Amino acid sequence: MLTDLDDTLLHQAPLPFAFVGTSDHRFYDRYWFEAAAPDGSAGALVSMGRYPNMNVLDGFVAAQTEGKQYNVRFSRELRPAFAETRVGGLSVSLVEPLKVLRLRLEEGDHPLACDLTWTGSLPARLEDHSFSRAQGRVVSDMYRFAQVGTVSGSLSIDGRDFAAADWFGARDHSWGVRPGVGGFEPVTGGAAGGAGGRLFIWLAFRVDEFGGYVQLHEDHMGRRQSLDGALVWPAEAGRPELRIVDMEHDLTFHEGTRAFSHARLVLTTEDEQRWEVEAEPLFTAWAYKGTGYGTGYNDEKGLGAYRGEYLEETDVYDVSHPEIVRNLDGDQIPSGHREQPVRLSVNGKRGFGHLPIMVMGPNQQYGLQAQ
Repeated sequence: MLTDLDDTLLHQAPLPFAFVGTSDHRFYDRYWFEAAAPDGSAGALVSMGRYPNMNVLDGFVAAQTEGKQYNVRFSRELRPAFAETRVGGLSVSLVEPLKVLRLRLEEGDHPLACDLTWTGSLPARLEDHSFSRAQGRVVSDMYRFAQVGTVSGSLSIDGRDFAAADWFGARDHSWGVRPGVGGFEPVTGGAAGGAGGRLFIWLAFRVDEFGGYVQLHEDHMGRRQSLDGALVWPAEAGRPELRIVDMEHDLTFHEGTRAFSHARLVLTTEDEQRWEVEAEPLFTAWAYKGTGYGTGYNDEKGLGAYRGEYLEETDVYDVSHPEIVRNLDGDQIPSGHREQPVRLSVNGKRGFGHLPIMVMGPNQQYGLQAQ
């Protein structure tokens, strides 16, 4: 099967673009975008992912205001419209690579609509290659780049219109093989034993004339598994990035939860400078189940599962509590994956960021027990 991309000089494997170089059902290629009003009055997530070996293109828009999160999820058969980045009324258009993209959701039988232009204000940064193997099977083999920018345009949430003008924007684009997508996981052994706990921190931010990206993985004893990141400046500044070589963290959680109310991070760069980050939530963390992550979608199969020729779903969550998520009937929904837009300062300079902090299982530093 040929697509328009096959008439470019961009092939990287002896295959047409309609196929990928692995038969792993979890192979994916995904856009993810965030837009957040500086006053915390509203925010939006937009995403679209392609799963060539599952014959699926899916996507979502989630928006939040006044303690409610509105979710619209889409899925369609990928072929024959393999190269088209559109599913239902949702489309993502690449206007200028690594710089400008247009995100649109048409009005329909759902409570959301948007026409947003996402513009990078700092260079995109490619993260280290993620590769892991367990019990003989590849768990992760992927790349991701992150970028911060601004978002302008229009957003409609349940009949309320918001004019986005230079809202904070974060995005990433990742591709490869990762766990938890494609609708199922093959069983290759028993459940992992041991104390099991881990801490994950991922930050993309912008303050005044610079910004940065960093991610940290630690085990439950605080032993570092990986650290990757850098401070970056706009291309016109002509400054090379500064690699981050160390991170300290001091987190304060809402009582009885694993949702943070304040985060203090100290980043040390390769030139031995220290950069003190103080961050607090801009609005309630996103409940990612509504977007399809984890056990999302009504069939609870998560992202990338085959759902036939076309599917569209919508629901609304009450996210007024920092951790407990409920539907509008009051039933609790397992929140699972949560990610947090923040207002922050770096060495006293004010700005905004996207800061997921996930503490899973026990954690010695913060006195948390196994869940």
